[in-house]
Amino acid sequence: MNKRTKLLIYGAVVHMLVSMMAMVIMSRKRKKDAMRPHISYGPMDERDRIRLDYLNTKIWKNDVTCVNMLRLNRASFFRFCTLFRERGLLVDTTHISVEQQIAMFLNTVGHNLRNRLVGTNFDRSSETVSRYFNKVLHAIEELRNELIRPPSMATPTKIEGNPQWDPYFKVWILNIGFVFLKSLNTCPNV
Repeated sequence: MNKRTKLLIYGAVVHMLVSMMAMVIMSRKRKKDAMRPHISYGPMDERDRIRLDYLNTKIWKNDVTCVNMLRLNRASFFRFCTLFRERGLLVDTTHISVEQQIAMFLNTVGHNLRNRLVGTNFDRSSETVSRYFNKVLHAIEELRNELIRPPSMATPTKIEGNPQWDPYFKVWILNIGFVFLKSLNTCPNV
């Protein structure tokens, strides 16, 4: 046997020994991990129950608290949720329902709250609140033509024919026009 063949044989033997040692170490490590108790984060049912209790007692208790928290009464809120669910714009996930998603969104928008505070109120992380806020926002964007009317330049008949409001409304428009014309006249570039 020449020197090169001996080196190849020794290399193969060393490789086999190292592979066998790695397999033994990995099997012992797996056994050790199997015996170690896993960390339990608490039953999901209990956390979900606490979250639903918050919604039932703090938000959906009656129409007054619902309007104070979400700026909608309960009937309108659930009609809103049904609309999103029927159109397939929002779906229930394993951890959060459509009602919770929309409640977090309306609470954030209605009170100008930060994600951290909404997450504390609804027992969610700030990242979860942000994710579902964006999902509801995109769903509302899909319904923008039905939910949001473009402004009209016509004066409502209630204001136009009422002497109580009509003079003030006209003065307001004249004042805006005057300020606009005045700013055009004073601007050196025009």
